[in-house]
Amino acid sequence: MIELINRASELFSYKTPFVIATIIYKNGSSPREEGTSMIVTERGLDIGTIGGGVAEYEAIEFSKKLILDEKSDNHKYVLTNNDAESIGMICGGVNIIHFEYVSPDDFLAGEYFLKIIEEYKNKDVNLLYSTKGNAGFSVEIEDEVCQFTRSGINEKIECDFKIKIEDKFKVFIFGGGHVSKALVPILNYLNLETIVIEDREEFLKEEDFPNSKRILLNYFDLENLEITENDYVCILTRGHKSDREILVKMLEKKPYYIGIIGSRKKAEIMFNSIRGKYDESLINRIHSPIGLSIGAQTPEEISISIAAQIIEKFRNR
Repeated sequence: MIELINRASELFSYKTPFVIATIIYKNGSSPREEGTSMIVTERGLDIGTIGGGVAEYEAIEFSKKLILDEKSDNHKYVLTNNDAESIGMICGGVNIIHFEYVSPDDFLAGEYFLKIIEEYKNKDVNLLYSTKGNAGFSVEIEDEVCQFTRSGINEKIECDFKIKIEDKFKVFIFGGGHVSKALVPILNYLNLETIVIEDREEFLKEEDFPNSKRILLNYFDLENLEITENDYVCILTRGHKSDREILVKMLEKKPYYIGIIGSRKKAEIMFNSIRGKYDESLINRIHSPIGLSIGAQTPEEISISIAAQIIEKFRNR
């Protein structure tokens, strides 16, 4: 969502009118979840997607009309069984989409976008929506609520849907070997931020990880590595000793996901060595052998299984 807010701020600075279209209610088999957003300008889709197909096309055309009319709205879309079949789904569903028109003359909107960008990393920042009528949305920063004014009207809306503004999550990959070289491009293709950590400089070549941050660091000195509880960690180093040392340090940082490469026997030994020393909820974040069980053998196959497991954990979060 923060990428969309950054783009909204850019368009506002260019004096370009646009609509932010957001799914705020979903029922049935619509292709994207609540909170999914896109930006539409007079020229059409600018950034994001709400699922493609018939519903997205209609939402884009409706957004263009709202830009001409300089209006915002909530609109219900019913995806019929025939529509669903046309995009490869079995049955239809219902979406309520909120369309927020942003005028290039609404200086408060511009201030709100900048405020979100400045504050979201250090404060709890949310967008608040209502599924009732065509009420606008509010920006909530900690306990302060800032309402999008719409021509000077400043009404407090009854919020029944909230989107938290967060960075795209980070994936920390320990080890720069064959599996890492195969995994990182997949994660970058998924638009995830990747950080590769190695204790050998020759395994941190820019040509191997051109789109990643690369950190040369002793595996026994990870205290100052900034890893949060929202982050994902893949431990893919060359040996059991370094893997266990990294695992212990990661359990102290409590990332959302920890995956460790290796055999089931290695995993069993590792789990036995830490049980009773850490809370079970932390141990449940560890996945070893790493990746979904698809019978993967080559580095490329293993990397696909790891990426799939990361997607699974993120989407079920």
